[in-house]
Amino acid sequence: MTCCGKRLRRTFTLIEVVVAMGILSLGLVSLLSVTSAAQARIGKARDKWVRFHILSQAVEYLMLQDFEDPELPGPDFFDYPDYRVECEYETVEDLPDELMGLSGQAVLKCAVIELIDLRSGDVVDTVRIDRIDYDEVVDE
Repeated sequence: MTCCGKRLRRTFTLIEVVVAMGILSLGLVSLLSVTSAAQARIGKARDKWVRFHILSQAVEYLMLQDFEDPELPGPDFFDYPDYRVECEYETVEDLPDELMGLSGQAVLKCAVIELIDLRSGDVVDTVRIDRIDYDEVVDE
């Protein structure tokens, strides 16, 4: 297009530039919020994995110990100053009647192993493992 022999150039108006910047900023805000939420989920998943790893180390150690008064892992094996492990054995009593009280039967016990966060004092994870105590036999 020409007007009086000069060529007119089409330029963006101020309102078109403001609308384009608004659309771009909405896109960036949504991208940043999705990224932030993903980082939070990754952090939670990492914390859960670390606690599970700590608990699995304690379980491995405690499964090699005797039933009566198991020795808890010391700092040479369990070097996590923010956590403590507790273990106690319970007799399993919810077995079917035909399996209960058989003469010469070894006793089934359940190890309840808890991972405790020392900063908050809360139990953060618990594992229950059934073990047969061959030293304790039912005599009926």
